[in-house]
Amino acid sequence: DGRVYVSDYVSEPAQTERVHCMDWQTGWTVWTHAYPCDYGPVGFPAGPRASVTIDDGRAYALGTVGHFHCLDGATGTVLWKKDLVDEYKVRLLPWGIASAPLVEGDLVILQVGGADGACIVAFDKQSGQERWRALDDPTSYSSPIVVNQAGRRVLVCWTGASVSGLDPSS
Repeated sequence: DGRVYVSDYVSEPAQTERVHCMDWQTGWTVWTHAYPCDYGPVGFPAGPRASVTIDDGRAYALGTVGHFHCLDGATGTVLWKKDLVDEYKVRLLPWGIASAPLVEGDLVILQVGGADGACIVAFDKQSGQERWRALDDPTSYSSPIVVNQAGRRVLVCWTGASVSGLDPSS
């Protein structure tokens, strides 16, 4: 729709992550969503690392220390958000979280690296409610992908311990 979405981090006057929506022709900012973000133990304070994922008028943005936002792509209004580190007891890697959100059907899937079988988590893309979780593996920086294999959709996840193929719907 003639827009480009990027995210960044500023440390002055306060540590803040931002998601920007810009006009693709002029580069002018259409909107910015900013939120406080303490990078704490992250070894390289120049994030976020993940691309903003756009789907059906929504922007899904995942920050370096686990702030996950679903924003209205036209206005920047927060539709829902998650603090993954607190909610899933994530142990951050030295560079934080880097994998981009993946939209598959009515789900948005992340490599979270959380406790209690929440290495990979699928959320309802409209409401943000958890739909399923899988794997007790430690996390990695890799984004999940979906491939077609033998006539089926397969979610491929490269975690800190394995490469796993999962049914993306469950």
